[in-house]
Amino acid sequence: MSTKSIPTVFKDTPSTSTRLAIRVATMVVVLGVLIGIGLGLMYTEGLPASETFSNLAFDWKVDPKSYLLPFNQSFEYNVLLDGHSHSTYSDGKMNIRQLLDWHIANGYNAVIVSDHNTVEGGLAAEKLALAEYNETIVVIPAMEYSCCRIHMNFIDINQTIPEGPPVPTDEELRQVIDQVHSLGGLVIVNHIPWSNTTEDYYQDARLPNHPSVNDLISWGVDGFEIVHQDVLDYPTLQVTQTHNLVQMTGTDVHHPSVGANVWLTVNVTKMDRQSIMQEIRNRHTSFLLDPAGTRQRSYSDSQPRSYNRLLPLTALGGYFSMFYTDYKGMYSFHGTFCHPERLIVHGDLVGWFIFWVLVGLLMFEIVRGLCLFLMDFIHRKRHINHQDYRQEIF
Repeated sequence: MSTKSIPTVFKDTPSTSTRLAIRVATMVVVLGVLIGIGLGLMYTEGLPASETFSNLAFDWKVDPKSYLLPFNQSFEYNVLLDGHSHSTYSDGKMNIRQLLDWHIANGYNAVIVSDHNTVEGGLAAEKLALAEYNETIVVIPAMEYSCCRIHMNFIDINQTIPEGPPVPTDEELRQVIDQVHSLGGLVIVNHIPWSNTTEDYYQDARLPNHPSVNDLISWGVDGFEIVHQDVLDYPTLQVTQTHNLVQMTGTDVHHPSVGANVWLTVNVTKMDRQSIMQEIRNRHTSFLLDPAGTRQRSYSDSQPRSYNRLLPLTALGGYFSMFYTDYKGMYSFHGTFCHPERLIVHGDLVGWFIFWVLVGLLMFEIVRGLCLFLMDFIHRKRHINHQDYRQEIF
């Protein structure tokens, strides 16, 4: 009886060098995927935020009058006003209710809500204060006109002034100042020292080509922010005194974890928006200044689960971004930046990263080889012992 031979398929076992190449290629692919995911998530909008502010508590009450004297020590006052603040209607972290509560806790009974390029936050805060705060705090709506040349508060207006281009001309700035005045508003130039300080890595002002104080006065601005946070702008204070301009102060608060540094003092016979603005327009003001800031602070909630769930991946973006630096300069609040973008690739870091990856791969191969050697040694030892045992039995 004849039998047909059954063909056998022999698979070649990959050589050692081939297996090593496969492992290296696998590592390269995995690293590439991780780098892509990490850097991609860095530039993805709409991801969970690292902070939440839903449970803020402002369970204190500061009385700045008990430990501070006005700049003009004889000045009598019953209003403590913050002339510059931000809510979630722009880039602030506190909603309008939290913003009012933060101000009350820090001793204010009046606040100018001045979100970037919109008056809507101020109008909403005023409506809330009138409806629910029983004259505890007076809100004056405003907007902070923000561009690459200047930041100005347009105070006591009820409609948003169109923001214009990121880099307006002198004429465009004059026109917007005139427009505010036509609406009955006040134009205050904000934080000149902040605007003119050097932007990191650019050797240029944070807001390039900022108009001079003399130009701004000739264009008709009503006054200047002479204290911004903990900075007293003494040269500008002198200018306001010389030209009899409005002196404004502001915390520029965005985040609940900061303290209050400055309070504009006003004296009114009636605690309302109109009376306060009239005294400001009449230059009947002074201010309290605490450079250290109030002691009590409020902090965001613990990191939300939705953020922590992605953190192992999003953290990769921060790690792999060490390979380059993307300088953009100051944000324009128009979706662009005020300085030329500069992308610098750190080739030395890339080289050192590759070096240490290769070192890690070498260590992996050494440890892997030792493990295989030990496993083979143990296997052989057991095999020999098993044969000796069988010989003893038989």
